[in-house]
Amino acid sequence: MVNKVRVNIAGTPYAIATTDSEKYILGLAKKLDEDITKLLDTNDNLSVTKAAVFCAMDYLDEYRKSTGSAENMRSQIQDYIADAARAKLAEDKALAENAVLRREAAALREQLAKERQRETRREERAARAAAETAQEQPAPEAPAADSAQADETN
Repeated sequence: MVNKVRVNIAGTPYAIATTDSEKYILGLAKKLDEDITKLLDTNDNLSVTKAAVFCAMDYLDEYRKSTGSAENMRSQIQDYIADAARAKLAEDKALAENAVLRREAAALREQLAKERQRETRREERAARAAAETAQEQPAPEAPAADSAQADETN
């Protein structure tokens, strides 16, 4: 919707057709009126037109600098987003690698436990076999000197 806003800039009335709010346009007109009036008050030889041109140059300078600054910020934000995406990929890769290593470690712990159980069973079988072998062997005979003494005492 087009609004018709009446403003007064440097003593001259203007009717501005705009889609912006009346409050916004009045604020712009007030700023422009203050800037032109300030230039006219500080320089008696300056016409309203020249003061308006100086204000326009100043505003254009501010606009270009802010546009450049905005472009710089956009570029920095894009760099930050790219860095964040790379960091997220690196994190995902590290998490996946961590999961693989955890599974491998669990498998190795399980394998180690099985090997320990096998070793324990081998040791138990070896101990039983040694015990069985010891039971099957006859008791050692007494030395001959001992048997001679036994005969003398009888």
